[in-house]
Amino acid sequence: MAYDDFVRQLLLFCQEEQNIILLCFAINYTVAEVKELNMRLEVEDDKSSLEIRLLIIKVLSILDSTFKVIQFRLDNPDLFPINTENSFDPDMYLANDVDMIDIMELICGLFYSHSVKNKIGNPVNFSELARVFEKGMNFKFADIYKKRDDVFKRKATKLTEFLNELIIAIKIESKNRGYL
Repeated sequence: MAYDDFVRQLLLFCQEEQNIILLCFAINYTVAEVKELNMRLEVEDDKSSLEIRLLIIKVLSILDSTFKVIQFRLDNPDLFPINTENSFDPDMYLANDVDMIDIMELICGLFYSHSVKNKIGNPVNFSELARVFEKGMNFKFADIYKKRDDVFKRKATKLTEFLNELIIAIKIESKNRGYL
């Protein structure tokens, strides 16, 4: 079950050629590093390293099967058509007076309050949440984690400035509608 989910996620990630190439490089590099570590342990011939060597063999097996899944994807592109029918192409953009750090403040609030879950109820990955905002509002963070750190580095009075503006905007609209 977990492996099936992994393969499904892997195939979803492998929709674009640049992702496939990046993944192939990462797997090949990791295999080389793990094999080198295994060779070092074999040279030492230490009995206490036997469990580590067995784990390394399992890791190499997983990397090999992952590479085979990717190779299958490359060899059979017709079996994995890119779904353009349900592609999300929003016509929304950030207003000129809204900075990306403001959106990152909102993302941080959602992420650290554990307010967003995936379809099986687990907390989402921070970068996935940020990508949803990027895609939904047609912009790109140069570096998601640097922008997140920029939010945390702000002065205490500016730390949640954008969230405070949102609170005020909601209160004003509620008052305008006669609810407050």
